[in-house]
Amino acid sequence: MIQTAIRTNSHNTSINSDLFTKRDHTRLDQRWNRPTLQDAEWFGVSTDMWVRHIISIHFNPVLGSHYWLHKEKELGIDARRDISSLEDLSILGPMEEEDLRRYPLEYFIPKIYLENKAAFILGETAGTTGLPKTTAYLKEEFSFIFVEWFRYIAEYRGFPRGAQWLWVGPSGPHIIGKAVGPVAQSMGSMDPFSIDMDPRWVKKLKPDSLGYKRYISHILEQALDILKRQYIGVIYSTPPLLHRLAETMSGEQRMQIRGIHYGGVAIEPEQIKRFRGEFFPNAVHIAGYGNTLFGLCMEIEESMDGNLDYYPPGPRMAVQVVSTEDGTQPDRNRLAQVVQYGEKGQVVCHRLDASFFIPNMFERDKAIRIAPTKNAQALGIHQDGVRNPSLLKGLETNAKVGVY
Repeated sequence: MIQTAIRTNSHNTSINSDLFTKRDHTRLDQRWNRPTLQDAEWFGVSTDMWVRHIISIHFNPVLGSHYWLHKEKELGIDARRDISSLEDLSILGPMEEEDLRRYPLEYFIPKIYLENKAAFILGETAGTTGLPKTTAYLKEEFSFIFVEWFRYIAEYRGFPRGAQWLWVGPSGPHIIGKAVGPVAQSMGSMDPFSIDMDPRWVKKLKPDSLGYKRYISHILEQALDILKRQYIGVIYSTPPLLHRLAETMSGEQRMQIRGIHYGGVAIEPEQIKRFRGEFFPNAVHIAGYGNTLFGLCMEIEESMDGNLDYYPPGPRMAVQVVSTEDGTQPDRNRLAQVVQYGEKGQVVCHRLDASFFIPNMFERDKAIRIAPTKNAQALGIHQDGVRNPSLLKGLETNAKVGVY
């Protein structure tokens, strides 16, 4: 009876193995046939050509977005005739940040896409500069901008595949929390272990208060528990949280980490130098710079001189650096004052998506304007980037950053 059972189980195992092999090949075929970054409609298109395309969508008199059609009438312009390049976007003036809080989400989405609301993924900001702002991405846009863009650079950089991820950061309405699962899976990993953090609550607490310290300790305790019980190979978190976590991890735990991804808060060159050399020397480190409204600029290659250079997935996102000689407040005239390469100024972002159009947004950061390197251009990235972004002096009091 025992021998018969063994033969039967062996036979069944063989059949199941054959079935698994066929299914596995099918899954692999599906994986390799999925759209990659190069399949994005905007990939390889010139910035000015893409600007014209996006303008034609959002300013279509019948199917365009309510907000921009109203703005066109208010300004007395014909956007489809007057705007044909990135520089021409200055005609629209600075983006009014408060409008993203004041008006319903549907005002910004072209009417043609509102016919299928199930095609959207929503995201809200953390409220760093005030009340949260809301935006939306078509699911295909979301996949290219937040998932494939990371995978594209991560594979180029040799980021580990198949390692289990630990995510320490916000979920809920925040786009970063919605992206982390698909991002990990795009690298051949399971859905990541996650420690939820509410950045809006953290921003209400004073950093030296008991409530703040207890909340951060609560987050770190959960992360350490996972690190003790699971085989974690990749950590994705904000630099401040990661620094606190690294200080409490054992040396053995830190040596097992093979990939670090930074998000949520801009990291400084001295910080990442310590992360790379002291805390996690066995890991590939990739930093990102961006936000919910625009998407992510990626650190395409590790700088040999310790700088942090970020490039957008152009041309659907463009970054410019403008002079601060006339102040730091949003102003139409300042939009034309783009600094020379190697010079520092205020960051201005443009989001050029079919789902959502945000031009001329003055950010709270300063950075150095940089040209795309040969390696970046070889990867199909031809837009300007920014080096070492950090909070602009004088605006720190308006930005509650903290751990996110």
